[in-house]
Amino acid sequence: MPLLTISFGLQYMDKTCLTGAALFGIVQDLHLYQIVPTSNGKGESTSLQKYGYVSMIFFWGYLLGVFPGVILSQKLPLGKFVGASIMLWGGVTTCTMAVKSYEGFLVQRFFLGFTEALVSPAFSLITAMWYKREEHPLRFAIWYSSTGLGALIGTLITYGIGHIHGRLAPWQYQYLVLGTVTFCWGIIVLLILPDNPVSAKFLSQELKIVAVERMRTEQIGIENKTLKTYQVKETFTDPKTWIMVLIVFSVNLTNAALAGFGSIITQSFGFSTFQAVLHLGAGGAVIFITLLVAGLITTYKKNTRCYLAIAGCLPVIAGSLMIWKSSWSNIAVPLWGLYFLCWYPISYVMLLALISANTAGHTKKAVTAGLIWAAYCSSNGIAPLAILTQEADRHYPTAFILFIAMTSFATCLVILLRFYLAWLNKRRDRKYGTVDDVAAAATAFQDLTDRENKHFRYTL
Repeated sequence: MPLLTISFGLQYMDKTCLTGAALFGIVQDLHLYQIVPTSNGKGESTSLQKYGYVSMIFFWGYLLGVFPGVILSQKLPLGKFVGASIMLWGGVTTCTMAVKSYEGFLVQRFFLGFTEALVSPAFSLITAMWYKREEHPLRFAIWYSSTGLGALIGTLITYGIGHIHGRLAPWQYQYLVLGTVTFCWGIIVLLILPDNPVSAKFLSQELKIVAVERMRTEQIGIENKTLKTYQVKETFTDPKTWIMVLIVFSVNLTNAALAGFGSIITQSFGFSTFQAVLHLGAGGAVIFITLLVAGLITTYKKNTRCYLAIAGCLPVIAGSLMIWKSSWSNIAVPLWGLYFLCWYPISYVMLLALISANTAGHTKKAVTAGLIWAAYCSSNGIAPLAILTQEADRHYPTAFILFIAMTSFATCLVILLRFYLAWLNKRRDRKYGTVDDVAAAATAFQDLTDRENKHFRYTL
């Protein structure tokens, strides 16, 4: 868990360093702005559409990198692959300091997204390989909560780095430091992250057996290096795959507002640069705390993942309404709305936990993970288009109407998913009877899919 948590936190910081760099001159230095007429046509305002494209293209690179990541994470030793990929994206992050133009920055951001995407499916596979299904929500919450720590600690670190006075621009130092730290961390991961429980050097032979045997009753297997085409076909014909893909796409639209435009939206409330950094850090604390609380709830209350996914959607709807419809004369209202937006990761993490727990067959798990991360980056790749800085005086109506509509849609889909999974379990109980643990143990490591395995029951 520490390796995944720190790695994902660094990935988030490298990805969102852009929002900190926006406070320290990167917009002006690389000409990421345009002067356009105001929405009422009575004057001029600054449009950050180019900045939005720079934020957006990262996720299109991410989209293209996910599918090679799916194949390589199944074919290559997992620990070594993750470590090498972290070193690669750390090097690409460092190269940002050499960018001199808007066009060059587009290319750099594309390749940063591509390299970061390589390890995302691997994180889901590692969690499913080491932990039982009932343990997934808390484990996903732990490593994904590092995005909150990245926002909380990372914004303060980048703010401090931004005050370095030297031959380089402040934003160049931000990318230089974060990229170097990431590259060095990749070396550590390469050396100590095991490929699977059997190859873990920190486990004795007896504990390796325990690590494998504790997964027997889970019916999801551990690892298989053979790419099975029938499992690929089953992934694409499974209704729950597409329900979960649509949910992930819908809930992650909000992420673009926070990751790429968080500092800009917060400053538009009337805060100074330093105040904006502090409030973004507070939003990171909200993400960190709410994710861990949600993970703990699922540990002690079984079959609550869908309920918690819904609970993560409702504050996002409320927060969007608060920012869009409130008067910003009372600055506390839009600020609390921003904090409510920070609840969206609960829904996403519960979906990741549902996916890992309800997908069996190593190839099917890998392809499903790829589709989910593709939905994630497609969503983030589209959302910046809705954030129109020239609409700041009208409180960003285009963006928040979109967030409200799609988050409401996601809520309905989660309800549908819960009913569908419950129906599948009841149908299997009628057809096969209740699960016999002794008989189930025989099929545990046969790399069967959840559809094939009559002993498999879905988690809600």
